[in-house]
Formats: sequence, C-alpha cells, structure tokens
Amino acid sequence: MHLPPELDFLSPFLIKAKEEYRSACWLLSDFDDPVWRISFEFKTYKELDWRVVLDDGSTLTESRHKQLLDSFKYYLTSCTRISSSFLADAKGQRQQHKRFRAACHIIDLLLINSKRYKLSSHGLGGLTSGNLIEILETIASTPHTTESIYNWTNRAREYCLDLVKRTDSNEISIVLKSLPEIGLITNEQLDDDILGISYDLIPQVRAALYLRNFYHNQVPYGKQPNTFLLAQDIYHDTLRGKSLAKPVHPILCFNSDTSTFKKEYRSAPVKSGQHERMIDNTYYFYRSTLYSLGLLHEIPLPSPPLEALIEAERYMPDLSTLGRFRTVPSDIVFKAVRQAIEFHLDHGQEITKAFCRVALECRKRNISPSSLTHEEVQYLVGQKLASLGVNRLCLSTRVRGSAKSKTRSNVKGKKNEYFENLRRNSGLYELIMVYIGCIQLTIGVLMARRASELYELKAADCLDETETWLMFKNAKSTRHLFGHRRRQARPIEPIAVDMVKTLIRMQKVLQRIGYIRKLKTLFAVPTVTGAPNLTESSVTVYNRNLDMFCDYFETPLNAAGERYYFRQHQMRRFFAMLFFYCGSFAKLDTLQWMLGHADPKHVYHYITESTDGSVLASAKAHYVAEQLHMGNVENYLALAELLKKRHGTEDFNLIDTHDLEDQIQDLLVEGWVEIEPEFFTDHQGHKFKVVARLILTEETA
Repeated sequence: MHLPPELDFLSPFLIKAKEEYRSACWLLSDFDDPVWRISFEFKTYKELDWRVVLDDGSTLTESRHKQLLDSFKYYLTSCTRISSSFLADAKGQRQQHKRFRAACHIIDLLLINSKRYKLSSHGLGGLTSGNLIEILETIASTPHTTESIYNWTNRAREYCLDLVKRTDSNEISIVLKSLPEIGLITNEQLDDDILGISYDLIPQVRAALYLRNFYHNQVPYGKQPNTFLLAQDIYHDTLRGKSLAKPVHPILCFNSDTSTFKKEYRSAPVKSGQHERMIDNTYYFYRSTLYSLGLLHEIPLPSPPLEALIEAERYMPDLSTLGRFRTVPSDIVFKAVRQAIEFHLDHGQEITKAFCRVALECRKRNISPSSLTHEEVQYLVGQKLASLGVNRLCLSTRVRGSAKSKTRSNVKGKKNEYFENLRRNSGLYELIMVYIGCIQLTIGVLMARRASELYELKAADCLDETETWLMFKNAKSTRHLFGHRRRQARPIEPIAVDMVKTLIRMQKVLQRIGYIRKLKTLFAVPTVTGAPNLTESSVTVYNRNLDMFCDYFETPLNAAGERYYFRQHQMRRFFAMLFFYCGSFAKLDTLQWMLGHADPKHVYHYITESTDGSVLASAKAHYVAEQLHMGNVENYLALAELLKKRHGTEDFNLIDTHDLEDQIQDLLVEGWVEIEPEFFTDHQGHKFKVVARLILTEETA
C-alpha cells in the first residue's frame, strides 16, 4: 500500500509479519541462506549452520523440510524482535542476545528430540500441551543448560566409552607407556568427578582422546580436552550446541607435572544427593521464550495450538528442590576453632612479621622472593620460626636449593613428602596460608556470613572506627540498587578483631615498603610463583586456605576415608550451633567464654535476626540429632517418640547422624516440631536449655 508522505510514519505498521520477520538487526545473511552469519556486536561474526541432521538421517535444509526450517528461522527472528527505541539501549541489546540464546536452546532441544516429537512429519504444529510442559520441565530440571538441554555429562560419557571401543588397543597401550602421567588421577579429580566412567577406564579414555588430537594446554588443568571439538562431534543434531564449548570434566585432564595435587585426601561430601533446580527468574524467561512460538501464527506457519501454548504458559514446576549441605560433626568444628585461635595466639604475629622482613629484603635488593636461597629465608624469618621448622620460602615455588647451588628444586615433589613438610612448617608461604585459613575459619564460624561476603572483605575498610563491627557487602541485597550491594555491619568478637588487625597491619607494612601498591582483600595471600605481590582473595583462594588448614591440623576422616574440608556454607550454621552447645552443662574448654559474656536471650535474638531461617533450622536439627545420637533424650521425649513411630527404632545410635538430621529437619519444615531454647535463671545466673516440642495436630492428637 502506497501512503502519502504525511502518513509515511504508518508504513512499519502495515508490513506483513512474513516480510517483517525475514530480517533482524543481528542477521547479516539472507533469510534463505543455509548458513547464517550473525553478530550481536561481536568482534567477528559467528555462523549458524542450519544443515542439521534429523532423526531419519535427512538434513533440515532439504526441500521436503522447508516448512519446518522456515518455522525455526521465523521463530528465531520474531522472538528476538525488540522495538527500535529499546534496542538503542545497551541493556536492550543484551536482552535481545539473551532471548536469542534461549530460543536457540529451545530449538536445539526440539531437534535433539525430533524423533520423539515427530518433527519430520508433523512440524511444530504437532506439539501438544503435554510436549510443551515436558520441554519446560526438562529446562527447569537443572540450572545448567549444558545438562538440561544438551545432557552433556551423559552424552560425553557415552561418546568417550564408544571412542575407546573404536580405537585400536595397541595404539592406546603405546600412549599409556609413552605418557605415564596420563594415568594419574588426583584427589581433586575424584572429588569433582560426575562423568561416571570407571576409574580403571579413565587412562584408556584419555589415551583415545589424545590419539584424536582432542587435547590442548589450558590452565589450571594442564592437558584438557577441547570441548569445542568434542561438541562438533557429539552435537551434529543441534543448531547451536555443536558450535559452543562445554564445561570441562576434570577427570579427563592430565598434567606432565605430577605435583598437581592440592589436598591430601578426597573431600567428605558437603551436600546431600538432591540436585538444585533452575531459579524462578530464569525459568520465567525460558517459559516466555517458548510461548513466543505462538508468533508463527501471524505468518502463518504451523505452530502449537494456542490452547497448548496458554496451558504451558501457566505451568509452574517445582523450582525449590535444593540439596542440603552436610553438617560437619560439631566436635570437629569446635576443636578446629580452638586450634585456629591457639595458632593465632602462638604464631600469628611472628608469621606476618617474618613475611614483611622477607618482602623488605626483596625490595632493598630489587629481587623476586623466589630468588632467595633457603639459607637466606631461614635467616630472615628469625630464630623462632626457624626453630619451628621454616627452612624455605614455599613448598610450591621453584627456588634455588642453596647459596652454592644453581639448580632449582622440583615443584612440590611427592605427595606424602609435601604434606609431611607442610606439617613440619617447612614453607613460610604455606604457613601464612594456614594462618589465614585459621582466621577465615574463626570469622566464618563467629560471623555466620556467606563466603562471598568474607572473601571480598577489604583490608582498608572491613572494620569500623571503633574496631568492634565487621563491615561487608551483603551478598543478597542488590534489589532496587542497580546491581550494587548494600554495605552492612555486624558486631565481631574481640579475638576475631585481633586476627583481622594482624592481617591489616601486615598489608600496611607491605604497602609502606612498596611491596604492594595498595591494600588488597583481607585474605590475600603471597603469590605462590614467588613473584613480589599478593594474590587477591577469591572463592578459589579462600577455599585453598581452608584446605591447607585442614591438612595441616589433620581434621578427621569419615568412614569412607574422606577428610572433612571446611566450606563457609557449612560454617554459617555453627554460630547458632555454638550458642546451643554453650547452653549445655558440659564444659567446652576454650569455646565456653565466647558467648558467656552476654545474656543468652540477647544473643539468641541476634542469632535469629542475623541468620537465615533455613540455616538456623539446619543448626537446630543437627544439634538435636547429635544429642539423640549420644543418647541424650531427656529434653526431646516427644520428638524421640515420633521418630520411633516413623522409623521403628528407639536406638538412635543405629541411625546415621546425617540421616537423623535430615529427618528432624523435615519435621521442622513440615511443622510437626519446633526446637527452641528455654531460658531460665538460677543461682548461677542466666541459663537455657534446648527443647523440642511436638506441635499438636489432628493426626498427632
């Protein structure tokens, strides 16, 4: 329709949908091309190859599938259409790219299941409400689209096992002999393994991948599979999945340096077997993107019936299934806190001063710390630390072995020797990491904050002027703040303040002598390469310090021979746990004074104000589970009777503490039981005891 000049502004509204959606601002190719060039302000354009193999062996670009191909193309261009005024905004462009990725994920999920949905014969018009709901349930099953959409772990496992079968066994044997490191499996790899291949087969799988040139050098794994190349082989039935790299499974990586271990033992599980699901906002985004299939009705092209789309739009799966963090036995944590405090009191000042002397010497001579000989390090750290065992800079840094020798020692060496040297206090840097791990553990238990709130603490401003409050950024407080996090303050125990001030003083000295340009994060550690600097704290550095602490003090092993390596999400509940145990009438040695200075009512009020409900419920459940496990049922008779009815036993020693904790927590969540402190005053002052009350219902009455 030709409009007069004064009505030209109406032209965009008169274009038919079929013509309008043949273009998009990100599409650089002709709509009918079999391979699209696309760009969302990329440095170079990317390709979208529509020549996908369907379940019957045919290709999507064949003439008989033109309607299905056009449906996919129009779906992609239409659901990413954004008004020009919004598109001019950078946020709008990011939103468009996000919608594009989500639509590609949905197309890939349909293509992967093309046989199930009979796409070859029925197209998108054959999708029922049940199919759409199934798609949404699949997407919501995990927060990671590599698993929900692409089933990456299972398909990678099947591919690897099939590759071994297709590879000549003699060639595999040759690789295993020529590269003995290819058979080394570390504790960290065992901890992180979800691939599910028998460990006896892992060396053969690695060799088969190596023979196909699938490995490349990457930090931090050394030789790791190129998942981009693997995806091209595995996901030939997808549009976008074949051109995207996938997460690396650490169990498939290997390193020519056999000293890649980080922990002495495998980690005891920190979470129950339940899987986390997609968060609600992400699910809503995918659901609205799927609903955009209805735009095909405008063109018109086959599309799911409107009734099916509306029913799917109303579907809400369970998005709240979270695995529970396993609680470390309380006696282990209490002992660890005592060890941490004693280590600080005995060695904290000396360790930080020794490091400052090393840094000053390096600044005077304008050399790297790794240039110092073992003898020079022993002299610089002082007699007290030298007698404690310090005889080198770092167990993980290549340094000269002695003043006379020009050779360099091997990194770390054998695993058993490394951890023996760690506990002999041989390395100064390791001793600093252990000490910082002590501080992290103490603050983590006493403050009950999230890990990110702690490892992001700044040495420059983490304490207020009175040095009685810890200042941090709340990890979940960005709402209405444009992504910025609220700064909050919480009271901190004097012993923890003393620890924090020790680290702050160390950094101020390092800044004054020019070793660092500015103050770093509070838990920054010396750079293990021996470079003159501090490595900023991060989740990796934070956890490594805790691991170092656990191996140094040899925290106990569980029945499976796995060590309890502390994590902050486990420690958060122990402030409340500490409160409950201080209410008992058993002696707690060093720990009893921590909460004995205040009215327990006031302390408990602070706990309930500053601790998440789920964390507090977990602490209550764990405390009562341990009491029942030890036979202390006096304050929990009704609860014990209920558990007896449910599980057919009154001998709680027969039930694993973790299982008992889960059962009690379920009762708390379901509203059957409440567990609270009961306060009273006697001749010794304010006291309390923890009791469990059965909440009467029609069923229990």
